[in-house]
Amino acid sequence: MTPDHEPVRLQYWPPSHTVDAPDPWPEAYEFGTVDDAVAFAMTQSPANREVAWLRTAEGEILKPAQIRRLWELRRDH
Repeated sequence: MTPDHEPVRLQYWPPSHTVDAPDPWPEAYEFGTVDDAVAFAMTQSPANREVAWLRTAEGEILKPAQIRRLWELRRDH
């Protein structure tokens, strides 16, 4: 990836963890698009023990409910 094209980062945390917690973000899966990251999050859940959080290239953080909604919108089209 070039410096002007930051990847979308998908990370998994236990459900009890919050995105605002002070500890560092865990290792991320990187994708070229939000759509690709959403598809992975909705089809590759790690044994349903953790929840997905997505950071866009712009720094926006998408929580599980937002990821699920994007998946539903994608499937409706």
